[in-house]
Amino acid sequence: MRRAHRAGAVLLGLVLVGTLTSCASRTDQYCDELRTQKQTLADLAAESGRPGKDVLDRTLTVWQDLRAKAPGDIEDEWQTLVFALQGLVEAFHKAGTTPDRYTPASPPAGVSKQEAKNLQDAAAELASERVRAAGDAVEQHARDVCKVDLGLSSQGG
Repeated sequence: MRRAHRAGAVLLGLVLVGTLTSCASRTDQYCDELRTQKQTLADLAAESGRPGKDVLDRTLTVWQDLRAKAPGDIEDEWQTLVFALQGLVEAFHKAGTTPDRYTPASPPAGVSKQEAKNLQDAAAELASERVRAAGDAVEQHARDVCKVDLGLSSQGG
């Protein structure tokens, strides 16, 4: 009986070590991906400010990749960011326009009032306090855990 108990404890220990190693490995992979994508994110942010540039789809792709690699302690925040940006991307696609061609005060021909409202709502969600807080948490986690300053949050760094 004692031998069976000891074997069970050893097995449990191996499972825990494997789980902890797996978590550390996922965090390491995520941090590596953050380092890899840091310049891409900076380039996309800079490019988004230039007239005639639409970087939403490319930004969404990078964010989705980072969300997929995010460890559990930051996964929800990435989900919030991706969901909000995806809503804006989808609103632009459904409206048949792009950020560089869209002006809320004078929407392009073919954009209905409902599509304009959907774009306004999606933009408001992306700028919401909840989404900003998620971005700040992602940025803080990147600095604290990965030692990567993305420079993207409202808190800067």
